[in-house]
Amino acid sequence: MATKPISKKAHGAIDYGFLGMMLAGPSLLGLTGPAKTLAYLVGGVQGGLNAVTDQPLAVKRLVPFRTHGTIELASGPAFVLLPTITGALKEPKARAFFGVALGLLATVYALTDWDATTDG
Repeated sequence: MATKPISKKAHGAIDYGFLGMMLAGPSLLGLTGPAKTLAYLVGGVQGGLNAVTDQPLAVKRLVPFRTHGTIELASGPAFVLLPTITGALKEPKARAFFGVALGLLATVYALTDWDATTDG
């Protein structure tokens, strides 16, 4: 089977970029209330996990890279449900923001080489 194009290092960089998007996006788009709070929460959780995952850009390598992937996959339903049940999707800009974020997460997950043995 062909290796997927996103390495450990690239995934770590993308996750930090995602953190930046989740922290800056609400202000740039003028999101308020639950949408803003949830974006900060999701970004913080993702950034925190990335910071302690076994990848070259980690602050401390505690979580195996494959486990990071398992956590990302398992959290997918929460990323879909939380914006809905918190009312974060009431604003059209928030729907677009969370839709783009979900698409980004799904694409990066699908293209990441979770079996990578080198930092790449």
